Amino acid sequence: MDENKKVMMVMPHMMGGGAERVAAQIINSMNRTGCETRFLLIRAKRDEVVNTDLDDKTEMILLSEKLKAETLLQKLVYLPLRLYSTALGTLYEKRERDVPASVGWASVVWQYHREIRWMRDHLRQYPDLAVMVFLQPAIPIVMLAAEGLPNRVIFSERADPERLMKKRYGRRFIEKYYTRADAAVFQTEAAKAGYPDNIAAKGTVIPNPLKPGLPDRYTGERSKRIVTFCRISKQKNLPLAIRAFALFSESHPEYTFAVYGDALYEEGLGVERECKKLISELNLADKVSLLPFTADIHREIIGDCMYINSSDFEGISNAMLEAMAIGLPVVCTDCPAYGARSVIRNGENGIIVPMNDPGSLSRAMAEIADDPEFAESLSKKACSLRDKLSVERITSEWLELL
Repeated sequence: MDENKKVMMVMPHMMGGGAERVAAQIINSMNRTGCETRFLLIRAKRDEVVNTDLDDKTEMILLSEKLKAETLLQKLVYLPLRLYSTALGTLYEKRERDVPASVGWASVVWQYHREIRWMRDHLRQYPDLAVMVFLQPAIPIVMLAAEGLPNRVIFSERADPERLMKKRYGRRFIEKYYTRADAAVFQTEAAKAGYPDNIAAKGTVIPNPLKPGLPDRYTGERSKRIVTFCRISKQKNLPLAIRAFALFSESHPEYTFAVYGDALYEEGLGVERECKKLISELNLADKVSLLPFTADIHREIIGDCMYINSSDFEGISNAMLEAMAIGLPVVCTDCPAYGARSVIRNGENGIIVPMNDPGSLSRAMAEIADDPEFAESLSKKACSLRDKLSVERITSEWLELL
């Protein structure tokens, strides 16, 4: 790897999500190898950026500060085109039919014509700049901007491909326009298999790295508190976790359940309200706590009895990996893109349960609570992830692609 390699990470925003933390860790690690790095956010404004994981050596570029405002003429031209493409794409999505590639192309170009133009000019200015791009709409913007240019482009979509393929930048758009990518990174083999064959053929599976500096495995007597930590959103299906705990609590009344996480925007606030209502309805106010996320979360929870994950879909949950690495027994739903089953050997270093099944989740919790020797065995074996998923090891795999 050339120590003077120039690398740019491109993402839509940076609000503390798992994909954003992974991107920051990889860029930080690349910086330590001698790469010249920059981090470009397509949609974020300065007061929306949460970049505590990104070190000071990496230049942060906010496209919102680089773009000129749309002129009145541009607004008059592009607004009806945007409305048309959005309405057409939504019609296909509601009917669960593949959105034509032309509709996806129109949606990207008419919505993000300024971003595409800026990106293309930037890549032309730096032909030796390699681009790593995560998430929608950053990926389609980069794919269209980089067409015909020499820059090496690697994309990594972190979402569930089953859901993504039905969107307006879905299967048909990906088949036609993602061919510009030199390589693709998937979190699991299942995610790779969910893409069109011509794109999957470019793919490599690289799991998420573990956050550096995690505390050593706890070896003392564990508390009777169950824990989860996540961004508060529908995806995490926290009502399922609360219902499962309610069932578990009937036979284990001495246990409590703590949810650490922040609610961002209206979706998260709605989930938070739903959880509070459910806690009240199930008479769990003295047992279930909704707590704000803390930067010292791992030391806060390390002595708890177990971690649970009730998500409806995940790539690979960073919280799950971190819980395993610090030795918490874990229980996770077997949700697409099946990141849990890619690292958990069921019954050996964790437990996997079916989705949307509070009974199964409750029984798994009881299995850990009722058998301290089993819980200790899960804890010890889970820690083996530390070497396999070190940030240095994962970064070296990315550098090979670059």
